[in-house]
Amino acid sequence: MKLTDKQFWNGEKMVYYPLFKYAQTDSLLFSILWTVTISLLLCSICFIIYLNNGENLSLHTISVGSIFLFIVFIISNGMFLYENWFKQCRVINKAKKQLPEGYDMLSIKFNSASKAYKITLDYLGKPYRITVEYPSFYISEKGVRALGPLNIDSRKSLEENKSLIMDYMS
Repeated sequence: MKLTDKQFWNGEKMVYYPLFKYAQTDSLLFSILWTVTISLLLCSICFIIYLNNGENLSLHTISVGSIFLFIVFIISNGMFLYENWFKQCRVINKAKKQLPEGYDMLSIKFNSASKAYKITLDYLGKPYRITVEYPSFYISEKGVRALGPLNIDSRKSLEENKSLIMDYMS
């Protein structure tokens, strides 16, 4: 991730994370940067108080500030992982449940502008392209009209969607 991206500072999803370690690396960077920013603000406030009152900071005040910074670190880390890893896994797993057995997933990409996953897969020797704009699911084959939108969030229509997709792909 780039530090100049507004989406990064908001914790918004920008890329597809194939492994948890990549999401965790970006999450730690996000959390550290927000914690450092807040600690700089706290230090400047303490410095201004010291210049105005001339009082020294007590150990109690420093420990409360440290606990606050630790809480900010944990919360920002959790928010980033929830928005970027947990939601991604949930969407990809729901999309996989819709597909018939025996497919070969070739690639997964995330388009941050449209907030859509582009999945390329091979089924019975034919390439298919799946677009998941949660909760909508579209599937297409080159030269054939696309099937969709299907709702991947509904448990009732899971079997119905599976049969539609099987008919489309065979």
